[in-house]
Amino acid sequence: MVTAVILVQSATPETITQFHDQLSNELPAIKGKWGFTFRIFRNNPYSLAPEAVEAGETTTKDVKYFYTLSPSYIKDSTITLIDKKSTGVFTNTIHEEASEEGGISIPDSHLHNGATTGLNDPFEMVVGLKFQSMWTQRQLIKGDGGQIYELENGNLTIRTSNVFLHGNFRGLLIQIDLNNGVEKERHTAFERVRKKYSIPQGPMSCEVLDVENLDVWGDLCLQYAEILNF
Repeated sequence: MVTAVILVQSATPETITQFHDQLSNELPAIKGKWGFTFRIFRNNPYSLAPEAVEAGETTTKDVKYFYTLSPSYIKDSTITLIDKKSTGVFTNTIHEEASEEGGISIPDSHLHNGATTGLNDPFEMVVGLKFQSMWTQRQLIKGDGGQIYELENGNLTIRTSNVFLHGNFRGLLIQIDLNNGVEKERHTAFERVRKKYSIPQGPMSCEVLDVENLDVWGDLCLQYAEILNF
């Protein structure tokens, strides 16, 4: 599967309603509602490595960013991305208790060996409590009122969501998931979808971390980081 994310900053209530009507006319399978939380952290300039302290430095010159994405359709899970290079997925769901096949869950072996971040606290809380000396939250972006449409015999999923930054509306986010083996021609494939379903104009990202080794969750978080760059 490959993904793309579009942000329509010029969206109005009228254009949003019109787009939903357009999708409904295609007779999709309605898969319910969804939302997301996207956080942007910056490294603490006063958090120094021991060798930097010994060298007499008081602040770091390196600026790094840490992103977390929590889509509601991935239960109790958070996708992380550091400096748009390294990625990981954290979840509170235990595999033996997972209710959905194919969902993200903690392997039983990890649980039995104590290789977890804890099962009760969401990952954002772990970051806030244990990593606050290293990372400072800069922005909190939320997606609300989202709809999920499944088309083309399940090969295409279009998700829409209203985007809010600190409570202020910033546009309509459209996430496209394609499952029909277009990894090497993803730009062309997404432009086809955009034209066929009259998706409103706005910047689109379908970038990936590594073209030779696609990572659906890491790539998705990268695309959010590229698009939600206010």
